[in-house]
Amino acid sequence: MDKLDCIRTFVRVVQLGSFTVVANRQNITQGSVSKKVAWLEQQLSISLLHRTSRQLSLTDAGEAYYQHALRLLEDHDSFEATLKGEQIKVKGRLALSMPTSLGLHLLSKPIADFMAIHPDVDIDLSLNDQHIDLYRDNIDIAFRASFLKDSGLKAKRIMDNTMVYCASPDYLEREGTPKYASDLTEHQYLSYSLAHPSNVLRFTNRDGKSEKVTVSEAFRTDSPEMLLKMAILGQGVTFLPQWMVSTYEATGELVEVLTDYPRQTIPLYAVYKDSQSQPFRIRAFIDFIADTFDGNDS
Repeated sequence: MDKLDCIRTFVRVVQLGSFTVVANRQNITQGSVSKKVAWLEQQLSISLLHRTSRQLSLTDAGEAYYQHALRLLEDHDSFEATLKGEQIKVKGRLALSMPTSLGLHLLSKPIADFMAIHPDVDIDLSLNDQHIDLYRDNIDIAFRASFLKDSGLKAKRIMDNTMVYCASPDYLEREGTPKYASDLTEHQYLSYSLAHPSNVLRFTNRDGKSEKVTVSEAFRTDSPEMLLKMAILGQGVTFLPQWMVSTYEATGELVEVLTDYPRQTIPLYAVYKDSQSQPFRIRAFIDFIADTFDGNDS
């Protein structure tokens, strides 16, 4: 068997957690996938995986070999890319993942500008508000508006999202304008369901004191676009990035509330795989986006 092919198969099994999923993705039989991993184990004279009827897990030796395999494949692919000229040119497939609202409102124009400058790049974009797995889903760069946890990925801070509480004038005329954070307990609140917990809001007043407010959720959704729409339709108070709200503030369709509190910010990061040698298109795109928003807090 081709050892490099078996190593690639082993890595994919670890990343996807299933022989069956790998077989389906590669359009081969599950038995073929199993044979490749078993052949690799035979060559190494070690067990790489614990196999049960419910799940796969790495042995201690398997974990060490998996990390070695990742470096080996990255070096191999990087060397081949260099031979093909991909490391010195911005070309090839670039797989991106980003939240829907971010892509539609902020990044569509920079992506179009990047494509105009680099016509040999093919963009494969997934709009997804969930945190996807870059390895499992074969994504080069994901954009995340959050405070990052240690994930083994590299990250570049792009900008800070300035967040605001807002509602429609009709709603505020009907229900009153909240002056204090605690007033939100008496209001209809439109919450982002992917926030954890979505019904607990955190504030810092101008004296630097922290405050937590638990609200009743009149409406929950995983779509910021839908929160924006429901707020405009007078269904309650919500919490959104300033760049989503500003156009509707200008037209009078939305009004910012709780303005006596300092505005909160949420950082936006571009995250990518930790690799010794990234294809040049990945570094070029991240640098382009970072330069586009350099010094801008939106």
